[in-house]
Amino acid sequence: MSDDIVENLKEPSQWLRIAFMIALAVALYVAGVVLTLLTIAQAVFSLLTGKDNENLRALGKDLSTYVHQILEFLTYNSELKPFPFSPYPGSEEVIIVEPAPAPAPAPAPAPAKSAEPKKTAPKKAAAKKPASKAASTRKPAAKKVVESPVEDDDLKPEV
Repeated sequence: MSDDIVENLKEPSQWLRIAFMIALAVALYVAGVVLTLLTIAQAVFSLLTGKDNENLRALGKDLSTYVHQILEFLTYNSELKPFPFSPYPGSEEVIIVEPAPAPAPAPAPAPAKSAEPKKTAPKKAAAKKPASKAASTRKPAAKKVVESPVEDDDLKPEV
């Protein structure tokens, strides 16, 4: 034997791939049986209901993709190891990123003070908590209202 063949026989990655190929050949056999049962079940649904079953159709699509991935690996056309060594076809999770809640509108600027202070009814003051990053992702807490004592003279309009 030549030295190249001896080197290839001693290479652990070659033997590891062959072990994966044997395991995936067994998975291919099982997938073939499942596809046969799925085909029969789909035919029965079609005869009984007049239309195909959407869940079985989706499973059949994913399973046929899986079989294709196995065949690609077995024929050395792909180095990607199929399920269970990578995600099952069609099981990729879709991550929905929700937009951050819109910030509260800024309060209107206070009007400029005039030389003569006008008497008006006092406004209710709301206690504000400091905003934190974690608080921005949750619903705002209920605001506490602090009332100040009001005198009758303050409520009368000026003449």
